[in-house]
Amino acid sequence: SHLGAYHLNPQPAVVAVCDLKTELFETVADTWGQEFGELETYTDYRAMIERENLDIVSVVTSDHRHTDIVVEAANAGVKGIICEKPFATTVDDCTRMIEACEANGVLIAVDHTNRWGPHYDVAREAIRSGSIGEVQRIVATLGGPRAMMFRNGTHLVDGVCFFADSEPEWVFAELEPGCDHYDRYLGDGGRDPATDPAVSGYVHFRNGVRAFVNANKSQFAASFTFQVYGETAMLDVHNSRVIRRDRNNSEFLPFEAHLYTRIPACVADLIDAIENGSDLLSPAREAKKTVEILVGFLQSHARGNVRVDLPLPPGH
Repeated sequence: SHLGAYHLNPQPAVVAVCDLKTELFETVADTWGQEFGELETYTDYRAMIERENLDIVSVVTSDHRHTDIVVEAANAGVKGIICEKPFATTVDDCTRMIEACEANGVLIAVDHTNRWGPHYDVAREAIRSGSIGEVQRIVATLGGPRAMMFRNGTHLVDGVCFFADSEPEWVFAELEPGCDHYDRYLGDGGRDPATDPAVSGYVHFRNGVRAFVNANKSQFAASFTFQVYGETAMLDVHNSRVIRRDRNNSEFLPFEAHLYTRIPACVADLIDAIENGSDLLSPAREAKKTVEILVGFLQSHARGNVRVDLPLPPGH
């Protein structure tokens, strides 16, 4: 949880929480009262932003309810924002949030948690060092009942962008059966998998990398994997291991556990960027690439599985 992540980082002091479900305030007090003391509670985020002298705001609302909160927090002058994934469900909403943050000098990190994993570190270092030669193809697979395009597919597509290390130029895609009317996001914020379809998609990147995105809710076993194919070798990337394979050998690439991973690492990353000017590992403009690809997938399917060029024009 975000509260747990702030607890694990020694610098921040949590002072307030906001939720429409007031019964959760008692749960927060019971769980975190000893660590944080008595917190101010709000049901209106605008009141919280106005009354509290906040340095950082975490936005952990439903997938399609981030934008107004982020924009108002940025305009109020907070120093940093952590926004849950997916960053947004429209490209226009991404643009609104980025413009508000950049206009006010506010840093915003998007919680694509795998970016802070040691397996991602080792894999991208192998790619950038030339260990597998120039990257040619990426095959990304997500399986299980919640292999939803926006809710969890956002992690898969973000991983593709992380390893491709380039700008997406065009896409095409096909959604799961029964979703021909999905020309835009029609989900309920990430709760019901039936409202957020799985997708099979293709992404062409500016540097020539071609990526195949495969999500399947009815797959026999849950999975979240990447195969990154280079000219001379390939990487098999899983949560617990990274394997390099070439024509003659297979080897596990060693990595050490990080002090912080996932949300705690996101918090630490944002604090370091605020205090020391370091670059964010998961900035908003990177997260916008993922949203643009996902919306491009929707547009491709709705138009008969055609190629859709990126970036998308306003109105998407």
